[in-house]
Amino acid sequence: MKAVLLNGYGGIDQLVLGECPIPKPGPGEVLVKISASAVNPFDLILRQGYMAQLIPLPLPAVLGGDAAGTVAQLGLGVTGLAAGDRVVADFAPNGKGAHAEYGVLPATSVAKLPPGISFEQGASLVKAGLTGRQTVDALGVKTGDRVLVSGGLGTVGRVAIQYLKQIGAKPVAGVRPQRLGEARELAGEALDITAAPSAATFNFAISAAAPVAGQVFAHVSDGGQIAAIVPTPQDANPGDRVRVHQLYHRTDAAMLDAVLKDAALGALVVPIVRVLPLDQIGEAHLAAAAGAPGKLVLRH
Repeated sequence: MKAVLLNGYGGIDQLVLGECPIPKPGPGEVLVKISASAVNPFDLILRQGYMAQLIPLPLPAVLGGDAAGTVAQLGLGVTGLAAGDRVVADFAPNGKGAHAEYGVLPATSVAKLPPGISFEQGASLVKAGLTGRQTVDALGVKTGDRVLVSGGLGTVGRVAIQYLKQIGAKPVAGVRPQRLGEARELAGEALDITAAPSAATFNFAISAAAPVAGQVFAHVSDGGQIAAIVPTPQDANPGDRVRVHQLYHRTDAAMLDAVLKDAALGALVVPIVRVLPLDQIGEAHLAAAAGAPGKLVLRH
């Protein structure tokens, strides 16, 4: 099968379209024929080797965490799925990822793709959809709570804002000043996250933009909570006056199913800014590094 192989840690020149054997599903696993996959910022971190100590990849490796396609084969013991089902897949960062014609992963990391959602849309919803919901759930937000979402126009921030509105909370998008108008259209309320507030007025916040992660703390009152998917700068939280939930995406088939159902109903929208052929993955990585304002999807 064709696959984009990461031959070594480094620049986009290390990503080469090549051939490798079609994997076989083991017990509890699913073989998916992949039609579309998404590029995430974490892929760039893996490619450059910044996670090599914690997540050593078996080089040459196949990157890609988000995919959509059809079930090609089921491993022993898998139920609830059948060959030919349209699905999305949440691949682990183990070097056996989604930027290939086929991929194998646990059945617990697969959810059926509802009718009316394209493979490209499905691939764009996986990790952004899960992570956005998981940040909200970590805070224990209730109806009526105001929640600052820093990085509110990023893919995770957008999901969090739409989920907060769905449960009756009041999101406030924290963005750079030039994007305040767009943020208000999405969230209803927005603020300049780069400006120091006169007072800390939030009990809850989501930190999803690394460049301004430190600024989020000034908006949160003592004893408040921040759900962070980006690192917290050193000395940003003296005395641990704010409780920080440092989150890492976790796969969850039931939650993914809920994300897809919301998308099918139009209650969740994640914009796709570019769809590129698989062999242009390097261009997608460059666009992600430049801060593309939405998902970058590869068509297989």
